[in-house]
Amino acid sequence: MKGNAKDYVSTAQQFFTAYDTHDVDGMLGLCADGALGRYAPYGRESVVPIRGGIDVIWRAFPNAVPNFRVKVIELIPTDGNTVVIQAEMSGPIPAEVPGVAKKGQDVHIPHCYILRFASNSKITRLDAYWDNTVLNNIKASGV
Repeated sequence: MKGNAKDYVSTAQQFFTAYDTHDVDGMLGLCADGALGRYAPYGRESVVPIRGGIDVIWRAFPNAVPNFRVKVIELIPTDGNTVVIQAEMSGPIPAEVPGVAKKGQDVHIPHCYILRFASNSKITRLDAYWDNTVLNNIKASGV
């Protein structure tokens, strides 16, 4: 079965719905075997397998920010096998970060995802970009 833009957008929406509910197994079920991912702020050469790589981050994130949310702002299909997603990740900061947020205050970090799909509408590649300023400030504060 060949995929099309409508199928890819549907899979992308399902993926982010699963992300919002912290359903990592549901997210992985939408990814092809051997799918790769890159979180750009970790470096240009940070391409790793989604299974055994990025999924570790997905599983750990609810422990760091238990009430984080994922809000899809826009899904933009391309002519090919790619969907670009504008999203916002938000949630309460677990500790005071001077000059950034008070403990428990929600922060909102804009994200851009580029998802590429196989013809069966499974995700084969995920690239994520975001403004790392808030995270860098949290790291610098020692929280």
